[in-house]
Order: sequence, then C-alpha cells, then structure tokens
Amino acid sequence: MARVIWNNSGNPTNYVSDQLGIERWQLREAIHKIKHSADIQPDEQVVIYDDGTVTDANGQPIGNIHDEI
Repeated sequence: MARVIWNNSGNPTNYVSDQLGIERWQLREAIHKIKHSADIQPDEQVVIYDDGTVTDANGQPIGNIHDEI
C-alpha cells in the first residue's frame, strides 16, 4: 500500500523528489502536467504518494508522477 509523502499546500520539497528518485524540476513539471490534465488550478492542493500516484484533495486519483517524466 502506498503511503502519503506530501499533502501540504505549496510546492513539494526536495524530500518528495528524493523519495520518488527524481530531480525536483522533474517533479514540478510532472505536477504541472497532471494538474493541467485534470483541470485543477495550479494553486490547488494535491496529495502525492511514494509510488508516484497523485490525487486531488478529495482522494480521487488524477495521475502518476512517473508517467509524466
């Protein structure tokens, strides 16, 4: 079962990119693409899991970081 590694507002920290094994710029770009595809505003909160899954604030899956890099 995947565990949450980010559920705060604002930009994810280096900890998140380190946990996913990617560069921070890759994380930023992937989140931007996922939010755009899900029609979510850039400033809306998302939840990121250690397997790369991203959900909206309501827990609905909207993408995966690894699919976008």
